[in-house]
Amino acid sequence: MDDVRVHVTTRFHIEGSALAGTMQSRVHEFDCSVAVSSPEPAESIANLIRLGENTCFVLQSLLNPVRVNTSATLNGRPLVAP
Repeated sequence: MDDVRVHVTTRFHIEGSALAGTMQSRVHEFDCSVAVSSPEPAESIANLIRLGENTCFVLQSLLNPVRVNTSATLNGRPLVAP
């Protein structure tokens, strides 16, 4: 490959109030484009891009949502949200 460029765009919004503690964000969609310059056959490049998509932890987490476990501490002790 001579050159590879990846461009990612996301559409999202945030609503609510920080002061009131009601802020929430939402992601509507992601657009991802890959531009490759290479003398390799199109099939080889397509296979490589597919391999990259299949092994990208971020992309796969978006396509196949996973459980998220969160925790917080304050001064070394567990912080429990009200």
